[in-house]
Parts: sequence; structure tokens; C-alpha cells
Amino acid sequence: MASLALGTAQWGGTYGVTNRTGVLSDADVSAIVEEARRVGIDAVDTHRTADPAHGYGHAQERLRPWASGFAITTKVFGGAAADLPVRGQLEESLDRLGVDRVHACLVHDWFDLDDDLAAGTARELDVLMREGLVGRVGISAYDRVDIERAARLFPALGAVQVPLNALDQRLVGEPLMSELGAAGTELQVRSAFLQGLLVDATSGAALSAHPDVIRFHRACAGLAVSPIRAALSFLRSIAWVDQVVVGVTSAGELREIGQAWALSPVDLDWAAVRSHDPGLVDPRLWSR
Repeated sequence: MASLALGTAQWGGTYGVTNRTGVLSDADVSAIVEEARRVGIDAVDTHRTADPAHGYGHAQERLRPWASGFAITTKVFGGAAADLPVRGQLEESLDRLGVDRVHACLVHDWFDLDDDLAAGTARELDVLMREGLVGRVGISAYDRVDIERAARLFPALGAVQVPLNALDQRLVGEPLMSELGAAGTELQVRSAFLQGLLVDATSGAALSAHPDVIRFHRACAGLAVSPIRAALSFLRSIAWVDQVVVGVTSAGELREIGQAWALSPVDLDWAAVRSHDPGLVDPRLWSR
């Protein structure tokens, strides 16, 4: 059965096109961690960034007081964005977090690496896993091509994080996902709410007016169910999903997610709300 994991992008940056709060305060972070414990979340997703002004910022340092109580997934760069070798990136993450080992370490820019660099990065992570610094190694993927290459190049592919939500159903029905799950690869899901577009219909974000986003919200209204419950229900309907990463800007949001997660599944026509627009489901294209 799938479980929830806590995302930390909002702890150090203004992640999310519907994020009206910005970087969270210390009080916000503390309350979110308390709520995560209350609802039984024991996993967290984070990332080291060389420049604290970008990406996840100081998220790892802010996680440090509670890090030992979570199974942590972090990420490294293998290409031009890497300011340190893979080992150096992971070791600095461990230092920032104040732990000796993390649950998983993923290659963040896997899609951008040529085969030689990808293979070398995979081998480096495998060595770090064998040394006991990390329990599972793998990639942050965007599509099936990324995952197929990882399955070929990693000596032991322990974890794959993929985008998946009610609109982005590109990996639904892919035999590869079930095959990896059966082989023991942990399959994590990000973008559960498409950066908030699926739960906040009044954010004012440009993509809130996309016809596919509007259609999803109308489908939820037609069944008189909350968009959060519908979005999570879709993910719970995918058998191969092990973990769903959710990022929030308040403890109240996390409480609502926990309550929706515990409810029975929603009987919504998922095929009818699927988007076929890459410009919507792939955030890499949003600024183009």
C-alpha cells in the first residue's frame, strides 16, 4: 500500500505556481513536522543546492532537528550543475542533515546526462550505497525513456521518482513500472497536485485557466468531492505506487491531505480528465 512522504521544497524556496506563502517560517516548518508525525508520515524528500538562494535553499539545514526521525530521500547532480563530485554532494547533505546515512539518493538531472556521464554517476552512487552512506540509489525521472536507461545503467536500481497525477498519466499502464516494483525498486511519485494547480482553482496562476485544469475541477465539483481527495484517490488507484510526496505551506494543508488520504476512493472517470498537453504536464516547458 502506498504511503505519504513530506516534501521540503517550500522550506527553502518559493516552489509551486500556486504558492502564495513563499518560503516558510520556522513556526510553519515546526508545525508541519508535528502534523506529519501525527498523521504517521515517516519519510521526507529533500535536496541539496549549492546556492542557498535557489531551489530548495536551506531546506536540509532546516530539516536537521528532525532528520533522524525520517527516512530521507535526497538528490545529487551528475552534470554541469554539480559543484562537487557525487560523493562530495552526498557527504555534504549528510553533514547538513546531521545523519550518517539516508534512505535514498537520486540523480536529479538524469534526463540531461549523456550515456557515459549517466553510467559514471550510476557507478559512483552504487559505490556509496555499498559503503553504507545510502540505502537505495536511483533517479528522478521525467518519462519512460529516463527509466529504461536507468534500469540498464544502474547496477542496482533501488528507487525511481516520477511525475504522476490525475492529468499526467503518461506512465499509467506502463509494464516497466510494475516490473520494477516487482523487482524491489521503490517507486516514488512527485507532482501529485501539479504544483498546486489541481487543488487551488482560484490561485490566479496562468495555467489555472488551462482547459484541462478546468475540466478536472469541474469533474470534482460534479461529484461533490474535494480536488485534494480526487487527486490523491487517483494516485491510490495505481497499484505500483509506493510513495507519494506532498509539499505543503501549512500544517492545515497537511492535515487536509491526511484526512483525504484516509477516505475511501473516489469513483471518477480518470481517462476523461487525462491531459495530452506536454506543455501542461511537464513543468520544464512552462517557461518556454
